[in-house]
Amino acid sequence: MWCCRFKIKTCLNTFALLVVFCALFAAFLEAKITSSDDLNKRLQLFLKNPSLKNVSCGVSIVSVNKNSSLFNYRNNDLFSVASNMKLLTTAAALEYLGPDFEYKTTVGARGTIAASGELCGDIVIKGSGDPNISGRFYQGNILAIPESWAYAVRSKGIRVITGDIIADDTIFDRIYTHPNWPENQLSEWYCAPSCGLAFNDNCVDITLLPGKKPRDVVKLLVEPRTSYFTISNTSVYTSNKKEHLYSISRKPETNEILIKGKFWVNASPEKTWVSVHNPSLYLATVFKEILEKNGVEVRGNARLIDEGGAAESDLTVITQTTSTMEQTILVTNKQSQNFYAEQILKTLGAQIKGRGTSEAGIEVIQDFMSKIGFQPGEYRIDDGCGLSRDNRLSPKMMTTLLAHMSKHSYGRVLWNSLPTSGIDGGLRRRMEAPKYRSKIHAKTGYIARTSTLSGYIDTTTGDVLAFSILMNNFKNLKVMQNIQDDICQAMVDCYQ
Repeated sequence: MWCCRFKIKTCLNTFALLVVFCALFAAFLEAKITSSDDLNKRLQLFLKNPSLKNVSCGVSIVSVNKNSSLFNYRNNDLFSVASNMKLLTTAAALEYLGPDFEYKTTVGARGTIAASGELCGDIVIKGSGDPNISGRFYQGNILAIPESWAYAVRSKGIRVITGDIIADDTIFDRIYTHPNWPENQLSEWYCAPSCGLAFNDNCVDITLLPGKKPRDVVKLLVEPRTSYFTISNTSVYTSNKKEHLYSISRKPETNEILIKGKFWVNASPEKTWVSVHNPSLYLATVFKEILEKNGVEVRGNARLIDEGGAAESDLTVITQTTSTMEQTILVTNKQSQNFYAEQILKTLGAQIKGRGTSEAGIEVIQDFMSKIGFQPGEYRIDDGCGLSRDNRLSPKMMTTLLAHMSKHSYGRVLWNSLPTSGIDGGLRRRMEAPKYRSKIHAKTGYIARTSTLSGYIDTTTGDVLAFSILMNNFKNLKVMQNIQDDICQAMVDCYQ
């Protein structure tokens, strides 16, 4: 009898557990359905916003773990993508070169070094396309790297250089800026030229400082101090805050910088960056000047290596500077650095196709697109950074790329390079509420009449959502960004 009661009790317990399990599973499925339905309802409402009436907009949201689509709106249409193009460029770099790829910039002597300390020949700086020769990783000291080179030259006992300081930029071509970039903005930092031997993001840093006397010429802090450019400064101080307006530009095809206008006496210092012309010669000139300041006589000139030529392979190596692709990708996406993206593009061309050109780099990206399922005729790529309006991609292409990279062996490098909501990059002042802070990892993008946001959403269920929101032909940027944020926040709300 006891055995019978035990069996009945066991069966009842098992049945009860089964009932509980089924109820929990049903609730789980219902929650999932509710989440999906709720997300669709909320997003459809956002997309009916009157501000989107004449806007071209596409949205794609996918579950990475389940490899399933959660929401689509014009997801196969092609849009201008602005800086979301950097996602494709940096992903291709991880695919073909990897995060540990090293840029190597070599400083070498061409000629003989006499016991007297005289180098009967030239110093050659052989570039590899490294975008990181700047103060970015050296506590802001712009001259840290060339100063270390000068120290290495002196350490070799060299006190006189009879020849030239030669910039070997032959790893890349000398087409510095893209023909489809806005001609009237080429002196801006975001149009900085791309080259085989770069320095300080190929820009000069200029800070306007406050003053005390109206009508006095505005004081400037210029870094680096070099003879490579000239500054014509006619800007003056004003005591009238409403008159605070000035402009800084560079004459095309020259290194003459013009500053004019008025600067309010009580304003805080304002820093800007101006691109340079012929950037590889910029570095050679600065290095020559540093050598001379450190007691090394240079009898020759700073110059570019002859076009089509290359320094001899038997250079006596004096020193070498390296940086990694992981460093480069972090800056590219976190800071949305166009210059970095273009350096990566030509690096892909040089390393994979044997040609350091934008065209060769685009060929590599097209190969990558084929790997993830898209053929060249289905989209258009015109540069590596997204400044060109002729890049055309679909939301589905972006989420396919993101889903692919989330499972890639180097996918975490891409993830870590993305701006994070409420924390840094282009999202540091967006979606700052505690509920959303640090939950959205995405690349922003903006050029005239184009705003984009593509990336990942953290969920508490262990899933990852990849999304892409592409918007073209609008009038009010802030309204578009608010709608993008609403969509992202809805994803977080529905998939907690």
